[in-house]
Amino acid sequence: MGSASGWLAVLSISVLIAGFSSGCGPAPPCETSLVTLDETRLDVETYEQEAAETGERAADLKSRLAEKRKEIDAIKDKPADLEKRVYELKKGSGRE
Repeated sequence: MGSASGWLAVLSISVLIAGFSSGCGPAPPCETSLVTLDETRLDVETYEQEAAETGERAADLKSRLAEKRKEIDAIKDKPADLEKRVYELKKGSGRE
């Protein structure tokens, strides 16, 4: 029984050594063509440019939205005044 456990220990150590020696070697070279790399670079440049343009458009739209909200806030109480003026104009023109 002693020899079986000895062989087991030797086998375990051998497996560990084999695992460490072959585990983390250098990565194999990339086999991607230069054409594919160039196309990917162009795609990245295009997407970055589109993202920048989209960011600028979003900022412009936010600014325009803020301006419209200010305009709405400035005239939100005006409908009653305008209705009163329209009534006065109709009354003066005889269309009442």
